[in-house]
Amino acid sequence: MFSNQNDQILDREITASLEELEKLRDAPEKYNTVVERVGRLQKMKSNKGLSFPSPDTMLIVGANIFGILYLARFERENVIKAPQAFRSVMKPGTRP
Repeated sequence: MFSNQNDQILDREITASLEELEKLRDAPEKYNTVVERVGRLQKMKSNKGLSFPSPDTMLIVGANIFGILYLARFERENVIKAPQAFRSVMKPGTRP
């Protein structure tokens, strides 16, 4: 909705500036400033802002979030018990 209105406003400004350029052929200083203004207006028109991510990117992000939530749930339900975990850990100063 807003982008269409903005495009129409920019189109009108660009058209008005181009019509003004035809009148300013004899004044190089003003001609250059109007040319710069037309360039800025064209750049504003071509700059569409943020675009939506691709479906592939959304799928990857969703899979990563699912994996993180799944691991967090698994760790909450299956806590590593201290005696079981420390059986396989080597104590300092002992060698196998």
